[in-house]
Amino acid sequence: MVFPKEEKLVHSIRLSSVGPGRVTGTDVVHIPSSLDLAMKLHYLRGVYYFSAQATQEPQWRPLPSQSGPTHDDRGYWRSPDTGRPYMKCNDCGVRFIEGKCDKTIEEWLEMLSEDCELRNLLVSDHVIGPELSFSPPLLIQITQFKCGGFSLSLNWAHILGDVFAVVDFINKWGQMLAGLQKDHPEPPKSNTVILETPMKADREPISVRRVGPVGDHWIYCPGRKKGTFTFHLTSSQLTHLRSKFFGHMKSGRVPPYESLCTILWQCIANVKEEEPKVVTICKNDPSKRAIGVLSNSQKISVVRTDSSIKGSDPCEILGLLVDQAMEETAQIEEAVERDNGVSDFIIYGANLTFLDIGEANLYELELNGLKPIFADYAIGGVGEEGVVLVHPGPKGAKLSGDGGRVVTVILPENLLPALKGELKKNDLLLDENIFS
Repeated sequence: MVFPKEEKLVHSIRLSSVGPGRVTGTDVVHIPSSLDLAMKLHYLRGVYYFSAQATQEPQWRPLPSQSGPTHDDRGYWRSPDTGRPYMKCNDCGVRFIEGKCDKTIEEWLEMLSEDCELRNLLVSDHVIGPELSFSPPLLIQITQFKCGGFSLSLNWAHILGDVFAVVDFINKWGQMLAGLQKDHPEPPKSNTVILETPMKADREPISVRRVGPVGDHWIYCPGRKKGTFTFHLTSSQLTHLRSKFFGHMKSGRVPPYESLCTILWQCIANVKEEEPKVVTICKNDPSKRAIGVLSNSQKISVVRTDSSIKGSDPCEILGLLVDQAMEETAQIEEAVERDNGVSDFIIYGANLTFLDIGEANLYELELNGLKPIFADYAIGGVGEEGVVLVHPGPKGAKLSGDGGRVVTVILPENLLPALKGELKKNDLLLDENIFS
């Protein structure tokens, strides 16, 4: 299918499907877990940028299969008895979008620093529904740039798995293209997922918010338009910030992620009319993650305080994040099961949410032996309180990359100008480290 060419930044759009390398069969189903269903209104949207050397006749072969939902399993359905969603294979393959851009990657990144909305041209904003059985949970877009480089983006329904699952999934695809992994691993031994009964929770979760009902159109539409921008913190900047805000504390008591969250929490509180006194912390939980299985296996915790964040000593806020975080994963699962999986929730943005993906292997995706020069993720379906994603930083001279961390902030659009001023005042935001 070819759309008419238009005079715009990304043009010559083509839409196609790549079929599975083996037939899965229409009798195979996947039943989402309680935490999967809690995430069903959220979408992960990642963009990877590759230099021209990685584009030597790329062959977009079928994606690797894994236990649980894969590219073969495209249709969602509802149980006629309970209304609980489940996934049914239909062997339709994965949807690909291809486009072209008349800018170089360097020019594009420069433009992103002026207009963050341009990122949306590189990644689909598709959501599941209203025709559940014909809604692909994964769309991939490849955009070729004038310099010969390209971007590879994914629009990933969060119900499939969290950001660590999608990163592992796409990295395995890169290995398959390089011939380092079997094209078609053995299918799962079971065609269903057995749900474990969630532990009895002793309180209601405050990390989620009930919304909707949205019916069969899995989209959350908050009242205020969201804005997004991304900036890079080099390793030397992070060292400077820890010294500036936590200089009198022993270095062993200043964990990198929580210290960065402390500074960002206070900066965001300074620009909001009603300062956020409850935050949600999402981190990887390796103990719950099975190799090769797509899942939502994050540890979700909340931190709350009755004190003012604006005027607090950063060391006191850091103490809250380190010592007072209350895990709510079991409470979330029970809240979902209480309605047999048919209710609708949001997690990102129900409170101000911090998502730690600093340990995700974003730069392990290889195409023609080359790794991305830059990669980041954003989230669709974010609530009013916003979300902050902390990524691993790039390593390369072109982007002044020495590792460090890349921070993506998604907040109501009207708050972003004031927040940028606050970040500059506190040495987080420099003119040369804004990507979008």
